Amino acid sequence: MDWIFFLASPLQLTERAGEQRSGDFGIARLGGVAALSIQRLVYRSPDIAWDAITSHLIFVLRHPATPQLIRVQAARTLDDILVIVPRNLTAAPSDLQAAVQRRVLDVLAQQIMLSGTASSTNVELRRVGLETLHQILQASGHTLLVGWETIFEVLGSVCRPAPSDPASYLAPPESGPSRGRPPPLGYLQERGYSALIKIAFQCMTLMCDALAVLSPEHLRLCISTLGQFGRQADTNIALTAAESLFWGVSDAIQAKRREADHEPAYSALWMHLLLEILRLCADARPEVRMGAIQTLFRTLQLYGATLSLETWDECVWKVTFPLLDKLSPHVRRNTLTPPSSPPDATAAVTTTTTDVDPDTTTPAAAAAADASSWDDSKVVALQSIGAILNDFLVEKIMRLSSFAAAWETFVTHIRDAFLLDGRAVSAPALRCLDRALKAAAAAIATATAAADDDGLRGSLVVIWEKTWARCEEMGAVIVRRASAAARRVESPAPFTQESLVVFVDVIKSVRGIGRTLDGAEWSLKRIATLMAILKGELVVPGARR
Repeated sequence: MDWIFFLASPLQLTERAGEQRSGDFGIARLGGVAALSIQRLVYRSPDIAWDAITSHLIFVLRHPATPQLIRVQAARTLDDILVIVPRNLTAAPSDLQAAVQRRVLDVLAQQIMLSGTASSTNVELRRVGLETLHQILQASGHTLLVGWETIFEVLGSVCRPAPSDPASYLAPPESGPSRGRPPPLGYLQERGYSALIKIAFQCMTLMCDALAVLSPEHLRLCISTLGQFGRQADTNIALTAAESLFWGVSDAIQAKRREADHEPAYSALWMHLLLEILRLCADARPEVRMGAIQTLFRTLQLYGATLSLETWDECVWKVTFPLLDKLSPHVRRNTLTPPSSPPDATAAVTTTTTDVDPDTTTPAAAAAADASSWDDSKVVALQSIGAILNDFLVEKIMRLSSFAAAWETFVTHIRDAFLLDGRAVSAPALRCLDRALKAAAAAIATATAAADDDGLRGSLVVIWEKTWARCEEMGAVIVRRASAAARRVESPAPFTQESLVVFVDVIKSVRGIGRTLDGAEWSLKRIATLMAILKGELVVPGARR
C-alpha cells in the first residue's frame, strides 16, 4: 500500500500548503479511492487497506505541524469513510459486523479524543467527529453489536468536570463581541465547548433510545456519562439529563429487574442510578436541583413496592438522609436572616435565580433569591419524603433491621429543620413528620392482627417514644421564646403560625399512638410537659400571625 503514502505524505502536505488553498490533491484522491473500495474495506482483512488508509488520515489530522486546512480535509475524508462503512454491513455475518464496527468506532475515537491545547482547529476536528458519530447512531445505531463503552468514553471526554465554585456555571455567550473589539479571553474556547457539548448530548440522547440492548456494565457507563452531562454548564442539557433521560434509564433497569436471575445485578445498578441523581440534587442551579429531586423521589415512589428490604435500607441511608445533609447547609448558611427574618421577607422573594437580571439586581436581592430557592428545594424534598413514608413506612421501612436508628435520624432532621432552618421550611418539615405518624397510626390495627405482632409493635413504640423526645426538645425552645416574650425581651420570631399549628398536630398524632399502644392515658408528668408546651405556643412570637 505504498501508493497511499505517495498520494499524501505529511512532508508534501506541508510543502504544498501555500499552493493548495482548496485542499490537498492526494487526500482528495485517497478519499475517492476509499469510496470506490468500500466492499474491500469491509470484507477484506484490515491490513490490506483499512489500516493503511485510516492510520494515515489519523496521522495527518493529529499532526500539529500540518496546516489547518489539510487537517480538516483529512478529518472530513476519514469521516466520509466511517459513515458509509456501517451501512454496508447488513449482509455480513455477525462476527464480521462486530469486528468492523469496533474498527470504525476505535478510529473515530482517535479523532474526537484529541489531546493538546483547545485550539480552534482541534475543536473543529472534534466537532466534525461528533457529527459523524451522530450520523452513525442515527442510521446504524440499532445494528451496533459492540463499541458501547467506546462511545460512552468519547462522549464523556467532551464533558468538563463539575466546577468547585457554583458561580462558575456561566451560560455560553449568546452573541459575539461588539464590533471593533477583540473577543474576551476564553470566548472562543467557550464557544467551541458549547458546540461540542450540544452535539455530544444529541448523541447521548440517541444512546438512551437503545437502552434495551445494553448490558449491566454498559448501563453503568451510561449512567455515569449521563451524570457528567447533568453537571455541565448548559442548563438545558443538565435539566434534560436530570428530568428526562435518567427517568428513561430507570424504567429500563426496572424492566430488567423483573427477571429473577438478574435482580441482584440490576438492583445494584439501580442504586448506582439513584446515587448519580443524588449528586445533582445539590446543584447550584435551582432548575436542575429541583428536577433531580423530583426525579429521585418519583422513581422511588413508582418502584418502591418492588424493592427488597436490603435495597430499601440503602435508599434510606445512602439517598434520603444524605439528600437532607446536602441541602441543610445551604439553607442554614446565612445564620442571621433565616430564623429571624419577618414573615414578609420570605414571601417578598419568590423569584428563582433564572428570573434575576444580573445587570439590574442588587447583590442583596440576588442572595435573597438564591436563599429562597434553596428553601424551596428542601421543602420539595421534605414533601417527597413524607409521601414516601406515607406509602412505604408500614410495608417496607418499619421492617428494616436498622429502623430504630433510621427513625431517630429522621426525627432529628425534622427537629433541626424546625429550629434551625428558615421560616418557609419549618411547617413543611413538621407536616412531613405528621404524615409519617398518621401512616404509623393506621398500622396499629395491622399490628394487632398480624403474626409478627411483636416486631411491628416494637417499631411503633420506637416511633412514638423517639418522636415525643424530639417534641419535648422543640417544645422547650418554644417555652423559652415565650418566656422571653413575656419579659418583653427583644427576640426574633423564628416560628410562623402555620408551623405552630402543625406542631400541635404532630403532638396529637404522637399522643394518639402512645395511648393506643399503652391502652391508658399519659402519665401526669408527661401531661404537665405537654400543657407547658401548649401554653408557650399561645404567647410565643408568631403565634398570632
